[in-house]
Amino acid sequence: MTLKFAIAILVAGAAVVPAAAAPTRDPTAAVRTLETVSQLSPNDGGVAIELAAAYQRAGRTADANTALRRALTLDNAMLETPTGDAVWSHQVAKRALARDVALTAR
Repeated sequence: MTLKFAIAILVAGAAVVPAAAAPTRDPTAAVRTLETVSQLSPNDGGVAIELAAAYQRAGRTADANTALRRALTLDNAMLETPTGDAVWSHQVAKRALARDVALTAR
């Protein structure tokens, strides 16, 4: 178990739901939990990516983009995708920001 997930369990008081399953949770509660985890792990790019995803699910696109840009300034963390592949947090942030720019340009 990684440190960020252990912290999330302590903060949430319950088992952490993987990011792929998070849409079934209250998006506002997920945002609050990840904002707290982000404060506890301020240099973790992976937490910033997870926070960006939570903001996106909550309909907070501007906050999601801010979190993605912040992730690019933090430690480049190795993340696991829902399919079990490994990907760098900077790579995820760059792709997500590029996709958002492409969508708003249309």
